[in-house]
Amino acid sequence: MELHRLSEHIYTLPPDDATDRPVLGAVVGQRATLVVEAGNSPAHARLLLTGLARLGIRPPSYVVLTHWHWDHVFGASAFEAPVFAHRETKRKVEEQAGLEWSDAALDQRVTEGTEIAFCRDMFKAEWPDRTELQIRPPDVAFDSRLEFDLGGVSCRVQHVGGDHSADSSVVFVPEDGVLFLGDCLSEDLYHNPPDYTVQKLFPLLDALLIFDAGRYVLAHDLAPLPRAEMAALAERLKFIGRTVERLGDQRERIVQQLEAAAGGAPDEESLAMVDAFLAGLRRAA
Repeated sequence: MELHRLSEHIYTLPPDDATDRPVLGAVVGQRATLVVEAGNSPAHARLLLTGLARLGIRPPSYVVLTHWHWDHVFGASAFEAPVFAHRETKRKVEEQAGLEWSDAALDQRVTEGTEIAFCRDMFKAEWPDRTELQIRPPDVAFDSRLEFDLGGVSCRVQHVGGDHSADSSVVFVPEDGVLFLGDCLSEDLYHNPPDYTVQKLFPLLDALLIFDAGRYVLAHDLAPLPRAEMAALAERLKFIGRTVERLGDQRERIVQQLEAAAGGAPDEESLAMVDAFLAGLRRAA
């Protein structure tokens, strides 16, 4: 995979579904380079580092994590730069560093419900040989917000939370109008089925649209969302969430409401949103 130039100051390494590798970003200033996400392994991180070197871009001065999930942090040992993350992200990565990562230990955590089968399977695929596995916790923790001046371009890192992971943070590059979302818009995958809650998702959606961003980079999508599509997605999620909140655990009636509003049968993505909100409603009951 090769780096893509997303904007004047930003390069990205595309995601790879084969082993759940997320988008890696590099914000390049006149004085420093900031990397968004450490990757799911040193091999993943080195693809970014090699790509930057080929373009004659200085090595990273800072690495920022959006949340604690393994696919975003297990490549940190490949970087010489300090790693920054929310305080809860740091705590969770330190917790992971104390765990055993053998196949048997992973299988046991899935059985216990502290890990999910998808993450276990992807981890095994990315890390068939774990003799050099080194989980590096963040060096610097923050509580709410960080600012970086890279020279001619800046980065704002802000904690936003959400259902997917309470520690989720986003990285905004105002000069380029780009907001890196990590996985904050995803459901809580550590429940079965995955769930959304109005209480966590709605404030998150409002917070994301406050940023003066023209493009929103989701960690596992090939293309960023333009602002208009992000706003439309937020409205759809809010409409479905309010409908579930109003009608309760009545899926058929909820789907009928969606059909009436859309003038036709809802698509699979909308139905999945309905099921996620229903899962959150049932879990709260």
